[in-house]
Amino acid sequence: MACIVRRLGIISLLAALAACSSGSSTPSTSNAPNPSSTTVTVTLKGGGLYNQAVTLSRSIANGGPTGVISTLRTNHAGQVLFASLPSSGQLCVYSSMLVGGTLYKTSHCAQPFPANYALKYGSHVP
Repeated sequence: MACIVRRLGIISLLAALAACSSGSSTPSTSNAPNPSSTTVTVTLKGGGLYNQAVTLSRSIANGGPTGVISTLRTNHAGQVLFASLPSSGQLCVYSSMLVGGTLYKTSHCAQPFPANYALKYGSHVP
């Protein structure tokens, strides 16, 4: 029993350390094409984030985007519009912000990528 409690404690600690980064991936369930464009809304605690950099790429590796296609900044509604998307293959969006010396990241990858997506920073961001 003590061993289980110790393992749960270690698992909780690891989860807390990973809390500064959030991301998701939607596995490919079809070979459907990507839309020609996508609107990404970056939110924190339900509100859109202004002037936030968002990167569109082919994948996320080592905590950041790889195969970068484009980087845009959000408008007053917290949105960016990526146009002329590649018609096939996985696409990812990534954003990060530095708050009080801590780097917070959020990302999402999907194939096909949705025409509209809300990229949310977790509740752990101050």
